Amino acid sequence: MLRIIPVLFITCFLHFVHAAEEYPVDVCYMVADLKYNARQGVKICEIQQACLSLFNGDTFRNVEEESIHKELLRTLSLYNRNGWIVANTVVDKNLVSTLTASPFWRSPKDIVALFSDQNFMKQAREPVEDIYDLLSYQGFLYINWSQLYVISDFEKRFPGMIVMDKSSFPFWIDKYRMTQLFAEDKLLSTFKPRWGNYKKIYIKDLAAKIADDLQCDIFVIKPRGEFLGKGVIITQKQNLDEVLSYIITKEGKLAESDDPAYTAWKYDPFDSFIVEEFVASDPIEIPHLENKVYQPTMRVAFLLVYNKHGHHVHFLGAYWKTPLISIDEEGDLMQKNKDICKPPYYCAVDPKIMQSVQNELRVALPLLHGKMLQYCSNMQENCCAPTKKGKLQIVLQEKPASVNNH
Repeated sequence: MLRIIPVLFITCFLHFVHAAEEYPVDVCYMVADLKYNARQGVKICEIQQACLSLFNGDTFRNVEEESIHKELLRTLSLYNRNGWIVANTVVDKNLVSTLTASPFWRSPKDIVALFSDQNFMKQAREPVEDIYDLLSYQGFLYINWSQLYVISDFEKRFPGMIVMDKSSFPFWIDKYRMTQLFAEDKLLSTFKPRWGNYKKIYIKDLAAKIADDLQCDIFVIKPRGEFLGKGVIITQKQNLDEVLSYIITKEGKLAESDDPAYTAWKYDPFDSFIVEEFVASDPIEIPHLENKVYQPTMRVAFLLVYNKHGHHVHFLGAYWKTPLISIDEEGDLMQKNKDICKPPYYCAVDPKIMQSVQNELRVALPLLHGKMLQYCSNMQENCCAPTKKGKLQIVLQEKPASVNNH
């Protein structure tokens, strides 16, 4: 049943929920992959940092729509026009070129160049008059946290910077951790497909248990730490036991496959895995693909902002992505239902559908952002990448100025 959420009620509800929050500013550039149909509404399959995405479908959007990268720059400038982006930590080089086209953004090639920039160092050390106001800071710093987190005292040494994606980083390496946030809120949980996390212990009735838990006939199996569709298997109930046996024991006929959906499990380090019910979008006809009908997934780029004790969601752009094979062509379940993220298998989103999706996400995303901030607040100074064994944390030490003894 499609959830019905009166706008006035939700506005008051979100104001009440977040009125007591006392977090500093936070800005996260994110992407969601979701299913949408008129009966169930939005079902969010994945949410992750946008720095891991290339947005190859951006050029397939409606001609009147601004590019996602330009919209990001415009939106950030509403809060603070200055920024630094460390080029070698971002997958999408088009993003780097778009941000640095602004005279107020700089792009050091790596973290060494960043800390060698005296202008950056001077501004980064500036104290902040109001930690709850983005305009009080010297600018944004966009860098992959996998590099930044090893500097244990970064925020103490460089209080003048707004480090983007900070509250999202504890979740990017583990899909279970992010998915669990949805389960902690009754309303937020309605925006996810039914799901479960299961230990890698094979028992004969595991498939039956999962089918009973999720109450569906088609399942999506996901590793907790992979990206780009690696390890994602879509299977029917009658094949579920065979797939479970393989991903747990690494044995069986599926072990011979060279499909990344299966090979990724041979090296999966986690002791459990996620299974979701498969939710379908309403099928769409794609003109540039001979008007064939596909089962699509929508990719939505957005900016989560927490500023002056309030949550804001800015939608930057969206498009459909499709599987290789249309619904009416011959092919197996995965070929018809798993998107391949390659041109020309993209399509613009109808404006009316986009409006419906945004209306629902305006409810879900502030709730999710609040959960992320709460998680990081509970972690206090340890809100950073999960520490791996054998990894060092670096504490920057300033080199004293040389003394002239003449």
